[in-house]
Amino acid sequence: MLGKKLQELREDDPCKQLENTRAFKEELEKLPIAIETDTANNQHYEVPTEFFLNVLGPSMKYSCCLFENATTLAEAEEAMLDTTMQRAELVNGQSILDLGCGWGSFTLYAAAHLPDSQITAVSNSATQRQFIEGRAKERGLKNIEVITADIKDLEMQRTFDRIVSVEMFEHAKNYRRLFAKVANWLKPDAKLFVHVFTHKTYQYHFAEEEHDWLGRYFFAGGTMPSDLLFSLFNDDIIVRKHWR
Repeated sequence: MLGKKLQELREDDPCKQLENTRAFKEELEKLPIAIETDTANNQHYEVPTEFFLNVLGPSMKYSCCLFENATTLAEAEEAMLDTTMQRAELVNGQSILDLGCGWGSFTLYAAAHLPDSQITAVSNSATQRQFIEGRAKERGLKNIEVITADIKDLEMQRTFDRIVSVEMFEHAKNYRRLFAKVANWLKPDAKLFVHVFTHKTYQYHFAEEEHDWLGRYFFAGGTMPSDLLFSLFNDDIIVRKHWR
């Protein structure tokens, strides 16, 4: 599947690679912020939580973990959560928006480590909201609010010191409009931290094609950004730091 996709995208001429990236950017700018969100939601986000309790780690981290020194999934979850906290430059007392919070691994971790911060978590899944609220109650965490909303329709009447999004922007299409929307939710001197999976060179759509298993069964409407794609959308948000 992946080999066929990369074969289709392969371009050895760096100038043509750049042209292809710019053409992809222009294509995204003609699309809505996100597409097929209900389909993607049904594919996995509304799958019964009991299934994920059996396959994820104790933090229920539904995104990349860090195995740099970890020997267990639990350690790798915590290592990545701690890395996210550091790279997002979070400190106690900040107001924090978690966009695409999944089953709340980051929200619950941040709420426990930053007791004077208010964490607002956004998910498109009512199942995930119920799970996060249940765990917050079990742990006595009262600095969490969970909102069920589709990012393309979400409107916020407040601003935040930090916005954190872990593996949610891959569900988006029109990054120019998405960054413009998110910029309105940032306080002056606030920062946005985005963690996405990328391809080092190429960008492409996940589509419901015969050879695209992810597009058909798991990631309808999704996007694989290239490593530098977001740097082209700098009208409202400017990239200050970049990790690989």
